[in-house]
Amino acid sequence: MRNLQLRCSIDGSSYSAKQLDEVQYQRHIHGLHSLLRLGAIIEQDGQPLSHDAIDRLLPEDARAVSIATRQSYGPDGLKELYRDQLLESDKMWKAANDAPADAPLLLAQTDVTVTGVSLEDLAKVVSLDHIHHAYAALHPDHDFALGDNTCLEHMETFGHFGGPTWLFAHPDKSISVPVERDEEYPMLMAGHTTLASDGTPMNLYAYHQFKPLENGFAIKQCAAFPPKTPLPIVDGHKLHLAIEIWEAAKLAAKD
Repeated sequence: MRNLQLRCSIDGSSYSAKQLDEVQYQRHIHGLHSLLRLGAIIEQDGQPLSHDAIDRLLPEDARAVSIATRQSYGPDGLKELYRDQLLESDKMWKAANDAPADAPLLLAQTDVTVTGVSLEDLAKVVSLDHIHHAYAALHPDHDFALGDNTCLEHMETFGHFGGPTWLFAHPDKSISVPVERDEEYPMLMAGHTTLASDGTPMNLYAYHQFKPLENGFAIKQCAAFPPKTPLPIVDGHKLHLAIEIWEAAKLAAKD
């Protein structure tokens, strides 16, 4: 792997790669416990794992078991396992939009700079035509992704809070969010979302600005949430955004 370096800033505070890796480790463990409680089979080297055994997994083992488990169940299996949680998430997003028309969106913003891998290499991992291949590996709370650059069906837990949401992401650079467009960042990945269950607009938007560097890239990440979104989701998703781009950079460096 190439020599990667990370700079990450959230709300004026710096986060190291070690800190992001520790958060990710805890989310892998949490996710495995959640799946086991729902009746999923959690195995390592063909042997079933108990809750106590999950707690004893080392970081790389937890990551490997977590990814393998989610991939083994696939989209239909995961939707069935999380059926009740998905219904609750649908209710939550509809409640999050029960606000006056002029109520402001809530912003989760993260600034990340990575050296050691190019923006072109990163695009091979995170572009909407490719992300479904690596989706489960980019974050412990990513369940599955299907689709392409016209529409992405996916399931994830937002902000390290509650259960997963099943949704569609629709690329759309014309969306209006309260974020300044930085001319030094020439590339934009943006879009809106709808609930996959019934097509309800979520008023949840992605607005990510990219800048190529001589030996890397910089990205201003932003997720704009509906006005009554629980604040732990908004704050937690700042770290979620950083983790997924850092993991994407690691995969790009390997390739």
